[in-house]
Amino acid sequence: MAEITRNSKENYLEIYEGFHKSKFRDEMEYIPVQNSEYDLIKDKKKITGVKLNNFFETIELASYHAENEMKKILERRQYKSLYTGSFLQISEQRQGFHLNIGNSRPDFLVKIPSIGKIFIDVKCRKMFEVALKEEESFKFFSLNKDEIIELNDIQKDIDIPVWIAIKDFTNYKKDKNTFPDNKFYIAPVSLIYKFIKRLNSKAGKRNGLFYSYKIPVELFTCTNTISSLDFDKKLDRDQLKLSTNLMLNSLDEIKSVITEVLSKEKTYKTYLPYILSGYYSADSKISKFVGALSYLTPQDINSVLWTMIADKEVIYTKGKPLEISKEGIKK
Repeated sequence: MAEITRNSKENYLEIYEGFHKSKFRDEMEYIPVQNSEYDLIKDKKKITGVKLNNFFETIELASYHAENEMKKILERRQYKSLYTGSFLQISEQRQGFHLNIGNSRPDFLVKIPSIGKIFIDVKCRKMFEVALKEEESFKFFSLNKDEIIELNDIQKDIDIPVWIAIKDFTNYKKDKNTFPDNKFYIAPVSLIYKFIKRLNSKAGKRNGLFYSYKIPVELFTCTNTISSLDFDKKLDRDQLKLSTNLMLNSLDEIKSVITEVLSKEKTYKTYLPYILSGYYSADSKISKFVGALSYLTPQDINSVLWTMIADKEVIYTKGKPLEISKEGIKK
């Protein structure tokens, strides 16, 4: 038997064997491993596990804190709720049941008076803002295709509405482990799913390159009380058109930036998407292009890069830097 303990407040993960650790806490000893972030967990007789210190990334810590913020809102409103977290499974007969441990699933099952039961999936994402003409701007959250489809499938399978509640990662204060702004941006999965289907239709064949979607902030209700949810929000044609254009333009931008990087620097297939998205440290020694596409995910960039390799616009050889083909990049 093995158990895992996650402590996001103190930022560690423990993996150990045997019975629940809390029964034997006084008998356990933590032995630091020199020049590492590890502690060995030892009982009276032997090493029984390992403690991984500073295990979680900042975005993970912020996400765990966001879940706690939602829990406080539900308690304050005195709504009956059940935390489902990572333990929700649908049916053994459902395809992929034994492989879906990493799939998206809602965090809370909530009973709201006069509304009924809904699922709430809490996420922590950075709000992006793109400047437009005449001093206007377009604000959006980036949600990936798989998580929306998986949450929509859960909604259909259980016949209970699923809502997404997003905390703006931009407001997270790591030193205090808090969000000064206690509001969530909340929207029904069904509305977001309808939005991406419409967007895919407008984008045509190129929608196959989309990994994440720019979801306008206007689709969400900004609130710190679940009772003020907007159940009648509609899709706006102008927002859909704007988001579609931005996503199509981003595909062209990714291709252009990849071309420029490969013409000026030696880089590898594995690292390029992480360098451009800024997921690696913004150290100019790594590349002067670090964060050049910071509003996109590595997966967004990969979808275009893999297509360029498949179309033989970029030459990929295992263990060697990427190269632009002699025929050049197709327009």
